[in-house]
Amino acid sequence: MEKIDLQNYPDCIRFANDCKCGNVYPLSIAQLYQQGDIFVKTKTEFKTVLFWHYSGFAFISGEYDKCFLGFVYDMILDRYRKNNRRFILLNDDERIRGYFRHKDNIEIERRYFFEYDNRNYDEPFILPNNCKIKVIDAELISKIHGRITPSFSWSSDEDFFSKGKGYCVVVNDTVTAWAFSSAISDDEIDIGVETNENYRGMGFATIASKAMIKYILAENKKPVWACHSQNTASAKLAERIGFKKVSECSIIKNKES
Repeated sequence: MEKIDLQNYPDCIRFANDCKCGNVYPLSIAQLYQQGDIFVKTKTEFKTVLFWHYSGFAFISGEYDKCFLGFVYDMILDRYRKNNRRFILLNDDERIRGYFRHKDNIEIERRYFFEYDNRNYDEPFILPNNCKIKVIDAELISKIHGRITPSFSWSSDEDFFSKGKGYCVVVNDTVTAWAFSSAISDDEIDIGVETNENYRGMGFATIASKAMIKYILAENKKPVWACHSQNTASAKLAERIGFKKVSECSIIKNKES
């Protein structure tokens, strides 16, 4: 298995389009919006492609065999201690699930995907007292602390500001919730969202998410939402702001991660 050069990434766009588990992430790599690695079986034969996004999400496209899946297994386990980020395979192929199901140190979970119904697009939202909605900038990003932040999927703040977008809700100089472009392709933007743990249950994530949706639609792109099957808060928020669950896939990961 070989990692291809950046100049060849656009050659893999057709493979990224064939990824069934949210192709915005592999497309964000192939279309050169965000950082990530692309591996092929050989550099002269693009039949098997592995996309590995900066966030850690990975996708298989094209033909594959047990040798190729063995390489992926090594990546998941970081067997040779070369990975500088997590490796989580998103997949809907039963043959691939079957291969990993009985492998040591592998855990298989589920991820839900939602589709936006724009009937709620013009629905107004009211900002509480002392509450402001702001575009995430260099000053505000330093005040955002959590698990799902721009640094989750962008290699640097500068990269995020030049290609991405985000909004946050600020109350008395405290960032209470934020929503941002977690992955970008020519046609879609995946929304990452989180709430400051001290301000949960107050509706701030709803406000930030709606601002992000408005921006995405103004860019003539499609909002994308996905979450872990056990993240009921994210699923409920998605449905509350106009998304509906349309599919799901497997998450194949290292049990120790």
